[in-house]
Amino acid sequence: MKRSQAKSLSIRLRQLETRLQNLIEGSAARFFPSVAGQQDLAARLVEAMRQGILIGPNGELVGPNLFILETHPSQTAQLAEDTVLLDGLTRLLQEEGAEAGLSFDSPLAVRVASTPDVSPGNIRLQAVHSQIGLTDTTAVEANPADESVPASIPVNAFLIVDGMQVFPIHQAVVNIGRRTDNHLVIDDPRISRVHAQLRAVHGQFIIFDLDSLGGTWVNGERIRQKALQPGDVILLSGLPLVFGQETAFPDATQEMPASF
Repeated sequence: MKRSQAKSLSIRLRQLETRLQNLIEGSAARFFPSVAGQQDLAARLVEAMRQGILIGPNGELVGPNLFILETHPSQTAQLAEDTVLLDGLTRLLQEEGAEAGLSFDSPLAVRVASTPDVSPGNIRLQAVHSQIGLTDTTAVEANPADESVPASIPVNAFLIVDGMQVFPIHQAVVNIGRRTDNHLVIDDPRISRVHAQLRAVHGQFIIFDLDSLGGTWVNGERIRQKALQPGDVILLSGLPLVFGQETAFPDATQEMPASF
């Protein structure tokens, strides 16, 4: 990144932080009663934007286009219904990012997800690069045991496991669980031995809960089966995974635990 480019970016991101603080202080005081907490959220959103910037093939700066706010289930619904706050965050991140010289692979989106292991009053933040098509998740009827369903594997699909591990999905069927013969092995006592399954059905992945003890959740809703869209947040007994499909700029996750 050129020095002049970096200086301009730094100035615009400081302006973004100020505008975010003003928005959060006006709209989100009931979620974050302390001024320090409001300022911390604004600062962490800007830092997530900064840390998620990638250099494109022509030298362009590409910002993360999906911000996930993980909250305790007791606060998720209230925060998700605050369209003034969420639309304001989306608009500011998009506009100020563009003014700073960033491009985005698709219109920027801010999502709220329910995560039981986040304490009330806290937020865990992730910023990722996700493929175009950040839409609501819809259910699709399918049978994980039905081998007659043709499998068209979505290209460049992946899971971000617990904010750290990126698991590329190259198979039509992926079993997830604690047992060592699963395709994705998660060594966590909360996870059942055979917990869930991903299955490619008609060009998209469906996730199935395999009668797990702790359950499977998608975007805060407990499910038995659900069609996945890029950016969906999956919880397996409280352990978070993010489903995505890479653009030209893979592996840009930022998870930042809150402390307010």
